[in-house]
Amino acid sequence: MLAGEWKTVTVAKDGTTSDSVDLGADYKEVLVLFPALDSATVSVTISNDNSTFFAISALDADATGSFAHATTAGTSAGAVVFKIGGCRYIKVVCGAAQTTAARTFYVRGC
Repeated sequence: MLAGEWKTVTVAKDGTTSDSVDLGADYKEVLVLFPALDSATVSVTISNDNSTFFAISALDADATGSFAHATTAGTSAGAVVFKIGGCRYIKVVCGAAQTTAARTFYVRGC
């Protein structure tokens, strides 16, 4: 497996979304290591050209509709792999503002 370099990403105190991250190449997936949070989900948005960012959803053959790709809300640190479909640019998104402190995430394309 060829993986990209680790990138440091910050979600500001009182914020929910990081600045844009250039993974350095187009990747099928991105690994996100996340710290303990104020209770929040973690997801990413993607862009092919670093201008418009899109939320990721999946279709489920057993149900009607689409489902957002996000972790379950929680406070524990963890890791998650998101399928990003060959995109190069991402933003890390927390489902709720981080009111106690800024949070540092680590991401790498894979």
